[in-house]
Amino acid sequence: MTIAKLLFPFLLLRSLCEGSNQPPRFLNFFFSTYLLIYEDAPVGSSVAQLNAHDPEGEPLIYGVSGEEAMRYFSVNQDTGVVWLQQLLDRETKSEMQVEFFVSDTQEVVKDTVNIQIGDVNDNAPNFHGQPYTVQIPENTAVGRSVFMVNATDPDQGTGGSVLFSFQPPSAFFSIDGARGTVTVIKPLDYETTSAYTLTVNATDQDKVRPLSRLANLAITVTDVQDMDPIFTNLPYSTNIEEDIPLGYEVRKITAIDQDLGRPRGIGYTIISGNTNSVFALDYISGSLTVNGQLDRENPLYSAGFSLTVRATELNEDRSPSPATVRTTFTILLIDKNDNAPTFNSSEYRVRITELAQVGFALPLFIQAEDKDEGVNSMFQVFLRGNNSDHFTISPTAVQGRADIRVRVALPLDFENIYSYSFSLYANESMSDHVGFARVFIELINENDNRPIFSTPLYNISLPENTPPGTSLLRILATDRDAGIFGIVRYYFSDEPDQFSLDDVTGWVILRDILDYELMRRFTLTVLARDGGGEETTGRVRVNVLDVNDNAPLFQKDAYAGSLRENEQAVQAVARVRATDEDSPPNNVLTYTITSASAFPNFFSIIMVEGYAVISVTRPLDYELVPNGMVYLTVMAKDDGTPALNSTVPVKVEVIDENDNPPEFSKQSYIIKIEENIIAGATVLLVNATDLDASREYGQASLIYSLEGSSQFRLNSRSGEITTTALLDRELKSEYILIVRAVDGGVGPQQKTGIATVNITILDINDNVPVWRNEPYLTNIVEMSPMSTDVFSVLAFDPDNGENGTVVYRISPENPFYTISSSTGKIRTSGLTLDRESSNARDTQLMRSIIISAVDNGKPPLHASASATVFVNLLDLNDNDPTFLNLPFVAEVPEGLPVGSSVFRVRVEDPDEDMNGLITMALQMGMPRLDFYLNTSSGVLSSVAALDREQIGQYHLRIIAYDAGKFPRTSTSTLTVTILDVNDETPTFDPGVYNVSLKENVPRDHIVARLSCSDNDAGLNAELSYFITGGNQDGKFSVGFRGGVVRTVVGLDRESQEAYTLIVEAIDNGPAGSRRTGTATVFVEVQDVNDNRPIFLQNSYETSILESVPQRTSILQVQATDADQGENGRVLYRILTGNSNSLFSVDNQTGLVTRGPKALDRETSSSHVLEVMAYNSDEGSMRSSVRVIIYVDDANDEAPVFTQQQYNRLGLRETAGIGTSVIVVRATDPDTGDGGAVAYALVSGSDRKFEVDVSTGLLTTVDYLDYETKTTYLMNVSATDQAPPFHRSFCTVYVTLLNELDEAVAFLSAGYEASLRENIATGTEVVQVRAKSADNLNQLTYRFDPDTSPAALALFKIDSMTGRITVTGQLDREKGDVYTLTVVADDGGPKKDSTVKT
Repeated sequence: MTIAKLLFPFLLLRSLCEGSNQPPRFLNFFFSTYLLIYEDAPVGSSVAQLNAHDPEGEPLIYGVSGEEAMRYFSVNQDTGVVWLQQLLDRETKSEMQVEFFVSDTQEVVKDTVNIQIGDVNDNAPNFHGQPYTVQIPENTAVGRSVFMVNATDPDQGTGGSVLFSFQPPSAFFSIDGARGTVTVIKPLDYETTSAYTLTVNATDQDKVRPLSRLANLAITVTDVQDMDPIFTNLPYSTNIEEDIPLGYEVRKITAIDQDLGRPRGIGYTIISGNTNSVFALDYISGSLTVNGQLDRENPLYSAGFSLTVRATELNEDRSPSPATVRTTFTILLIDKNDNAPTFNSSEYRVRITELAQVGFALPLFIQAEDKDEGVNSMFQVFLRGNNSDHFTISPTAVQGRADIRVRVALPLDFENIYSYSFSLYANESMSDHVGFARVFIELINENDNRPIFSTPLYNISLPENTPPGTSLLRILATDRDAGIFGIVRYYFSDEPDQFSLDDVTGWVILRDILDYELMRRFTLTVLARDGGGEETTGRVRVNVLDVNDNAPLFQKDAYAGSLRENEQAVQAVARVRATDEDSPPNNVLTYTITSASAFPNFFSIIMVEGYAVISVTRPLDYELVPNGMVYLTVMAKDDGTPALNSTVPVKVEVIDENDNPPEFSKQSYIIKIEENIIAGATVLLVNATDLDASREYGQASLIYSLEGSSQFRLNSRSGEITTTALLDRELKSEYILIVRAVDGGVGPQQKTGIATVNITILDINDNVPVWRNEPYLTNIVEMSPMSTDVFSVLAFDPDNGENGTVVYRISPENPFYTISSSTGKIRTSGLTLDRESSNARDTQLMRSIIISAVDNGKPPLHASASATVFVNLLDLNDNDPTFLNLPFVAEVPEGLPVGSSVFRVRVEDPDEDMNGLITMALQMGMPRLDFYLNTSSGVLSSVAALDREQIGQYHLRIIAYDAGKFPRTSTSTLTVTILDVNDETPTFDPGVYNVSLKENVPRDHIVARLSCSDNDAGLNAELSYFITGGNQDGKFSVGFRGGVVRTVVGLDRESQEAYTLIVEAIDNGPAGSRRTGTATVFVEVQDVNDNRPIFLQNSYETSILESVPQRTSILQVQATDADQGENGRVLYRILTGNSNSLFSVDNQTGLVTRGPKALDRETSSSHVLEVMAYNSDEGSMRSSVRVIIYVDDANDEAPVFTQQQYNRLGLRETAGIGTSVIVVRATDPDTGDGGAVAYALVSGSDRKFEVDVSTGLLTTVDYLDYETKTTYLMNVSATDQAPPFHRSFCTVYVTLLNELDEAVAFLSAGYEASLRENIATGTEVVQVRAKSADNLNQLTYRFDPDTSPAALALFKIDSMTGRITVTGQLDREKGDVYTLTVVADDGGPKKDSTVKT
């Protein structure tokens, strides 16, 4: 470097001194273009070599000048090699202007090189705006974008293109690889996952060595109220006593909100099962209390309660939300003995038959019930009243409920006792628990005798013509029963049609006419039925006598016979027979012919073997008999008086003989028909007649036949001749047929008639002309003159005359040719024939002639197909070359390499061979000729670089000529338009926008209108706008084309006060070459009062003693307001729940204190206040919170007994130790120990009773004895369990029930008596007596069942007096000593006493 500096002035001096020296010059191309050096070139590497030329050939010295250039580069002064001295960084500096010099010792020549720093992928993508955090609600919709990450890479090309991805992939979120937009792809659930930490990978797209960088994205999911509440401490079930007092707390129900982020308060309601609203559920606390009188025996309550309870989440304003849950609370009632036994009716009545057997159960529905449960429902049932021993009841011991059956104990007798009445008792251990009902039984008298007929068979005879209504005889039956059972009614066992029976009188009456011939004797079974339904049967015999009442009856309704005509001998034609149902002589018959339709004298009738035989006595002629039938009437008459007769028709058929031949109406038939007659058409109807009259041989029997040709058919019955196929005169023009007619005769008897038919076939035009010598081909030179012969065609028609004459014509018409209609010769019409005609229709007409042929028949027939003459036109050079794609505007992008194909010119000449061989040439070009045209292929190529900025459009003239003998030429123009490439960058004006918005601006509010331009043209200048930064929460959008920035959702200053939006404008150039411009939009969000005060808690709860003084601080509610200034200042007041001014709240601090009135827990154990927080403007921005203040008890109440005196009357003296006597109950409205009650016996128990300290249950602790003490009056205390220990008292009064606990004793241990045999019945033997120490009930006496049956048959005892009497005949020889065991019973539970006598 020092040498260069010292040498430079010297060289400069020489150059000034030696004016004739020629300076060197640089030969390197990069001085006119640029030098590319990649940024990863290592220090010390050779990056270029300077090369210069000096005209004098002097030695050259190379160097570099400039401070920056010398810092990066050094140059070998001799060789010109340029060395890199410092690392390059394209991202810091992408190009440099470096000045190099060369010196020949006389002059220094300097030149500047534009050094471009080539990019290599040496930078990983760099994330912007970290850390990445975002909060989204859990109900964010799938598909919604929630965040956008931003990363850039300063490298160029694929090394600077960034793609985003998650590592590892997320199941709930996806990221747009190009834009970095994070989108929800699966529903979120706060309760499952409340936060996600995702790793975002930004990778450039370099194909060789891609670089990447990672960043964390923290997504916090905020809770949304989407979970229903749940109950805790399930299941809910409890038992309570049925007489529990009102207000008693059964259970506290608790539910919680499953939304854990901001759980809401719960409201409780009973939605079903709360019969008669006997329970109350506190809406806030969930305390379930008794709200009505509970009675287990109430059918509505006996099964308990199944309450359906609903818990509802409450909104901030305490209104119910849709989030609910339900559960079931089962409550069963515990029984108390508070019901006496009852019967289902106070009175029972029944009627039973006196025949009811012992053990028969009376049809009574007697039900005894004690609605209590267990031992409380046990009772005894017994029957009392006169003659009650005739019936028994079961069961006698009942628990709860039982159906009581009353059964017959002794045989019943209506005549002795016809009705009973008893008393029915149901006794419980408590004397006042007794049920009572009356039972009335009425016996029904029964029918025990049947009716008896006076005779077992009644007999009568009468003529068959006895008139209906005649009384025939009277039957009689008697019944010894009285009353209705002795009344007899009469009936037929099977009701006959001819007779009726008077059910009261017993008269048998003729109801219908009799018919001896049908029934000669009737045997009728009659029933005698008494009023009780008992029946006896008897018989009545009726004999019928005959009279002449039947006319003769022919065996058939009609008879028929037949005979042949001309028969000479007598012939029998029919036999008839009639019968008469009467008896002789009324059934003797005579036959006569009473009428005949023809020849009455030709017929006779005689009797043969019981039949009347009809014969013909003379020959008959069939042709003289009308229709061949004779109709006779025959009569049969009996010998009764008066005589009866009947007639019957007889039909006689005369059979015809074949004696006449068939004859045709003509012997010969001559006809003419056209050959086009259809197959099956009628040609002729021949007819033959036969004089025989019968169907067998006459006209109806004729059958026709045909001979001569299969082309015709003859109907064998009608004589109709028809064609069997189409006729063709050209094949056969005449037919001769023979027809025959035969009658119905057989063999030699058959007759035949014959005739001939001559048929001539007439011609019709049924053949079309047929072309000969096809196909037709011919040649003719185009442009031939008029009437030039072209071709001749020929068609042949085999029909005769005009039908075979052919006429030719061109069809469809062809203007280029004519044809002779008779000869078929074709000539040119004079219209120009042009082989190259562009008219497709003319070309077709010139090259093909369609000829039709038709005959002169009527109607004329055309040839089955037209004939085509194909004309080959020979060429003349009569067409200029034609450009197919010119004139045309060709579009070519600028910058194409020289020699590139730009366009291909297409030319055609319709002429043939040399006439159509085309050569092209480029005639001229404007503004200059920068193209070359291939003369044969027509390919146009560039011969210079195309630059749209210099020349945007070229106009070229092209000539084309053919190679004909006399060449023809054409010219046209090609316009070449140079297309633009995308080389301009979009530019914003201005590049920075500053905007201020109120936070309550509506959605879609215009934030800014961006202005951006691109100097390119067309799509390269079409811009698309995107927000690429600062819009992570998607609150802004930009118009894709218009560049208008708008709000997408409402803004919230409290969430974000300012936004810096990066907006990019991307042109619509080709992919890979699009250019981008950037603008920055600064948005400031200004505050409005749009936030409610928010309490720090969803609800507030606390407890205080009911005795706290006024102004005592209870709790402090606190709310915050996210707004600024006065909008964010919070004030407080109590809205509801403070009607008695028990509380107050400081409007500035939210401190809740006790108000001027004292608290009383017993009046209200909790208070629910609604405290409102509001702003100073008292606008709509307010909220409220629930404050629950539980009042804790102070022991200020004494226990209170539910009764001042409790009575238990009729306690059994035999009750065992531990027997429950009664329950005393006291309640204390205090809570805790202050409300817990302890019971104690103060006095009066004589150590016979004790009371349970907790339950108040009074039980026995010693045996009781009615004979010692009958009543007890005890004092019981109830004391609460907290200072100052309040105490209350009540009395319990108990009476004892005397029971049979002493044995019954007879006055004597035994009794003896002596009796004489044969003593009278009813004599008293002895009277036994017994006594009971209890003296409660009347004693009853009975014999012990073990007493011998012999003794029981001879003696009986009065159950009330104990007197024993004789009831049977005493016989000493049968028994001289009898021992009777007597039982005395006082109705008690102890064992009966017995005595023997």
